[in-house]
Amino acid sequence: MTEYILTSKEMSIADELTIKSGIGSKELMLQAGTSVLKNLPTNGNAKALVVCGPGNNGGDGYVIAKLLNNAGKKVDVLSFDDGKKLSNDNQFYKDKLDDNLFIQHPADLSQYDYVVDGIFGTGLSRKLPENIIDFINKINMSKLDVYAIDVPTGINSDTSEIYGECFKCKKTITFFNKKICHFLHPGKEYCGSVVVEDIGIKENVLKKIMPKIKKNEPSLWIDQFPFPISSDHKYSRGMLVINTGLKYQTGAARLAGRSALRVGAGAVTMVCDEETAEILEPQISVELLSVIKEKNDFQKLLKDKRVSSVLIGPGNGVNDETKARTLMALAFVDHCVIDADAITCFENNPTELFIDTYPHTILTPHEGEFKRLFGEDIASMNDKVLRCIEAAKLAGSIVLLKGADTVIASPNGNVVINSSEAPYLATAGSGDVLAGIIASLVGENKMKAFDAACAGAYIHSKLGEMLGPGLIAEDLIDNIPLMIKKLQSYAKDKK
Repeated sequence: MTEYILTSKEMSIADELTIKSGIGSKELMLQAGTSVLKNLPTNGNAKALVVCGPGNNGGDGYVIAKLLNNAGKKVDVLSFDDGKKLSNDNQFYKDKLDDNLFIQHPADLSQYDYVVDGIFGTGLSRKLPENIIDFINKINMSKLDVYAIDVPTGINSDTSEIYGECFKCKKTITFFNKKICHFLHPGKEYCGSVVVEDIGIKENVLKKIMPKIKKNEPSLWIDQFPFPISSDHKYSRGMLVINTGLKYQTGAARLAGRSALRVGAGAVTMVCDEETAEILEPQISVELLSVIKEKNDFQKLLKDKRVSSVLIGPGNGVNDETKARTLMALAFVDHCVIDADAITCFENNPTELFIDTYPHTILTPHEGEFKRLFGEDIASMNDKVLRCIEAAKLAGSIVLLKGADTVIASPNGNVVINSSEAPYLATAGSGDVLAGIIASLVGENKMKAFDAACAGAYIHSKLGEMLGPGLIAEDLIDNIPLMIKKLQSYAKDKK
């Protein structure tokens, strides 16, 4: 089942549509508060500090305080409304609380077992007031467990920016669907575990909202995955051409080539000059070599109808030859993956690249390469999703912006966020493995470019999670067969 990731505006529309369908806003708030309650500590003697702001997030907090009090639990309520006009539903539930539950800022936090954060939820777009920043700092320093309602206070739910300070939460309880900040850094780091609760919003609301951001899951692309069939031969499974680097810079291309073969490319042809071939040939076993003696030799290779895709960039060097071969690949082969040095080659004249890229071209920059290619105006956008979309539109191609929170965008605005907990992927050669995986998957009679980018990012990150401490790039390659087997099982179960 597709998991959609909502913007604050989309969540607001979902609420409005639900209210129009006959569920009152106060009932919706009661359901939200009730769903949070079941995620709180069950220790009968635990004392809660519930902090509430002036909006509906604060209203949810007042509901929770009322429910705790009714159940005989110890609870204090701290309001951060600063004399502002409260939302109607917030005022309704605040008025239901006994006055003796309200306190001023507590001097002694040690009396509490946990905090419920209901100050601000989705929609925050400005720096927090200093008094709230000070309070958040005190709570964080106290090491109290914090349970956030929907979004931890201090995060812009759409960009994942931190506005001054943010609660460091044990758990975030959100509603209907997760929000962008639950996936993107830095906000993700403050959310703790994220739980999605049903508060009565129907799934058919998604059809009316039509959200474009999705979580990367096999359900999005598994039907296209090129598992081999009994009638296949090596060239029916695709021939990937990889441009290698200079004499002593072939490691990146070799990592990409070996990962491509592991994922399922029937053949991988490594392109090099005669001098490099002397170094490269003893280091490869099943990859093919294509030695370029004259400039038109590369063009002849690209015209081979068996070629399904081309990868340019890993370890190629930032030079005119890399640039020329990138443009040649784009001219003669439909499915190209442009990575690393092949991206940086165009930093002084990106239009030269964008003229020749297509909606089925895949660009795979990390943040530094992204800035060099797309410029400061786009790279400086705080919204990673938006800047990836803008880059895809500018290039007219798919952009996979690598990182701990990889975002993949197409020129028509489709976006997938690859959620991963794999810090050990931050190692030399990891990106080359990813490029090889993606280039292996894309091509005629294989996967569409956007789906190949998503599948590649998923396989890569899940390998990182599975292997964990101590992994090096070669470990990713060696364990690709295990991940393919898991995907085969998933595809079988899905049928």
